[in-house]
Amino acid sequence: MILYNSLGQTKQEFVPFSDKIVNMYTCGPTVYHYAHIGNLRTYIMEDVLEKYLRFSGYNVNRVMNITDVGHLSSDADTGEDKMLSGAKREHKTVLEIAKFYTDAFFEDCDKLNIKRPDVVEPATNCIDDFIDMVTVLLEKGYAYIAGGNVYFDTSRLDTYYVFGNMNEDDLAVGVRDSVEEDVNKRNKTDFVLWFTKSKFDSQELKWESPWGLGYPGWHIECSCISKTTTRSPTTQTRSLRVRRISVTNGATTGSMCSTSTTPAAR
Repeated sequence: MILYNSLGQTKQEFVPFSDKIVNMYTCGPTVYHYAHIGNLRTYIMEDVLEKYLRFSGYNVNRVMNITDVGHLSSDADTGEDKMLSGAKREHKTVLEIAKFYTDAFFEDCDKLNIKRPDVVEPATNCIDDFIDMVTVLLEKGYAYIAGGNVYFDTSRLDTYYVFGNMNEDDLAVGVRDSVEEDVNKRNKTDFVLWFTKSKFDSQELKWESPWGLGYPGWHIECSCISKTTTRSPTTQTRSLRVRRISVTNGATTGSMCSTSTTPAAR
């Protein structure tokens, strides 16, 4: 099987860490509304890859998160909280919204014959794990505290843009009207790991942490959940996100990115 690896930006033969064992992590939905057909297309592609791996004789352990806290309308940590917006829209609690749309998502998956992952992990089940990972990132100098929030310091990574092949000088901040510049960030690409100073007074879900009462940033979820729920034979866990899959002349090709959680490993 040949996959396009965005780390090296080349097509490569797929070779698992362990013979016939594949740990597969895929990002799940933010459960504030129904999934539309464009959303579901992603899960169809992931399902095709998983089933092909199983057909090829691999023992697949597939993990997917459910984002039920911390996802703002902009990936730049600005805008409205999606879960809070859904709760206001329907006059329900955030947890009621999360339960309803999680069930609706899997009902849609059943209709499309999408296999349910082996592990489905809501973000709200992993708060202690998030706090632990953020603590280690701070201890190792990969994160900092500013304005009451904890941020990941992207300047500590020499190859932060390696997957996207982008140039930092080409990035603009606060161009869209709906995006506000975060003056607490040391670098424009930094992102929030833990919020304590939220602009949402009615934020329902908050937890105690070493940095104060707050909630996790969206970006920490996949790094942490992929590390704690996959059966990796090594201390280094890598998470594969499949972007595109096609089958041509019997060969499966696709696109993936591999992210290492080494800085946070104990």
